[in-house]
Amino acid sequence: MNVNTVSVQIAAKEYSLNSTDTPEHVQRTAALVDRKMRELMAGGVANRESAAVLAALTYADELIRAQHDNARLRRKLDEAAHA
Repeated sequence: MNVNTVSVQIAAKEYSLNSTDTPEHVQRTAALVDRKMRELMAGGVANRESAAVLAALTYADELIRAQHDNARLRRKLDEAAHA
């Protein structure tokens, strides 16, 4: 398994990340976080740390909702398959 080192910019700060994912995936992920943090900071969040926590909470909420939707859809598929 290859480990790639990828430089990314998030909220005007450069980070060097090690990942087994492709550099493109890491860049795409970092761009998503950067966009959310910049949005929060433009909306009045005063510092990078607070913006990072709020961005993490936003994406954690989206993940939990997607997991619940996925489970609900799987149950429906199972019910349909056994009907």
